Amino acid sequence: MSDSSAVFFSALESRLESYDLLKHPYYQAWSNGDLTREDLREYASEYWHHVSAFPAYLSGLHSQLPDGKLRRLVLENLADEEGLEDGVPHSDMWMDFARGMGAYEADVRARKIGPETQALLNHYRETMQQSPAAALASLYAYESRVPAIAKTKAQGLANHYSADDRTRRYFTVHITADVHHARVWRNALAAELAAHPEETESALTAGEDAARALWTALDGVEHARQARVTTTA
Repeated sequence: MSDSSAVFFSALESRLESYDLLKHPYYQAWSNGDLTREDLREYASEYWHHVSAFPAYLSGLHSQLPDGKLRRLVLENLADEEGLEDGVPHSDMWMDFARGMGAYEADVRARKIGPETQALLNHYRETMQQSPAAALASLYAYESRVPAIAKTKAQGLANHYSADDRTRRYFTVHITADVHHARVWRNALAAELAAHPEETESALTAGEDAARALWTALDGVEHARQARVTTTA
């Protein structure tokens, strides 16, 4: 790694650390077993819309790239998300999680998502149409954090909610899958910035904005949970 690349990723990681989702009250409640199955059902139903939109984010980026290595890397990731390698789309794995918490697929698909979740979807859709460096930074900000989060979620589901393997599959798969994805985005982003160093600041901003949008989406889930607690108290 070049000196400039090391400096960039050090700066990016510092910005992302401010939005470490494992420190969010909702995920800490998950780890501690303090959430109800209704809480998890609501979360699963809400967040499915981001998971199911992820291939469309990648498709949006792919469509604007010229022929070359980066476009093929994006296509490989898109194929993985759509389950073209193992036959199981990642959004279907997430739907299994929602079902395991008692949700009905039709209700999940028809759900009116909250403004924080909608803002998250909008961020990724819009950023994929910006510079490749900004798009890659947003993807890295998300997928570099998934393995540790997925491991914590899978453990929490097993320890506190007696979730079976199918219900936990999305998370157990992503403990390792997104290690590879994050490495791909990191290497691609380093190459993009080496070719276009003028994009450095916009990439840092895009990565931080993505992390903030992910945190804020979880804020929305937590606020809804607290409202239910208040209502039933």
